[in-house]
Amino acid sequence: MDEGPDDSFVVQLARSGREFAVKRSDTILGTLRDAGLDLAYSCEEGICGACEVKFLAGQPEHRDFVRTPEEHDQRSTVIICQAGCKSQRLVLDL
Repeated sequence: MDEGPDDSFVVQLARSGREFAVKRSDTILGTLRDAGLDLAYSCEEGICGACEVKFLAGQPEHRDFVRTPEEHDQRSTVIICQAGCKSQRLVLDL
């Protein structure tokens, strides 16, 4: 089965401008680590908050247990080991 445009989203790293396609079945953290980036993380289950990152644009889908979606949106943060994306692009402060 061919993958369609809804099977992935783009994560852009604001500081370098690099972009990565993240399959909706994968994690942002996993995709970035597979690309060789050295990022802070610990549990990979969305419970510790070690991989919390500020987002600058886009609409994350919060799936962690660290904060409520409202708290994340107020702080403009996302837990990249669990989060998805409701928009086609998510820009991270990395």
